[in-house]
Amino acid sequence: MRASSLKLGSALIVLAAATLLPACTPKVSGMDCNAILDQAKRISQGQTVKIQSVANVHEISRTETDARCQGDATMSDNSTGTIYLRAYEENGNTIVAYQGTPFP
Repeated sequence: MRASSLKLGSALIVLAAATLLPACTPKVSGMDCNAILDQAKRISQGQTVKIQSVANVHEISRTETDARCQGDATMSDNSTGTIYLRAYEENGNTIVAYQGTPFP
């Protein structure tokens, strides 16, 4: 799997993710990687290249207000690579983001 072919690395996608979340998103403490992935898939529907499927999704770190997961993604343009998912709380809101490089 070549991570370089995955088209998720732009900051614009992360910023778009922050603005597209529904108000009913649960707190990070109540979200597992599958719930974070479901939100990321919904967000990707507004992008040119959408998340088609993700295998081997697993948690890589967690605090009460920040959860990070990764998996092997296939995108709608058939590109493949590692996808990095993040759910975090900021100013009372839960934000979900995804990209093709690890979050800092």
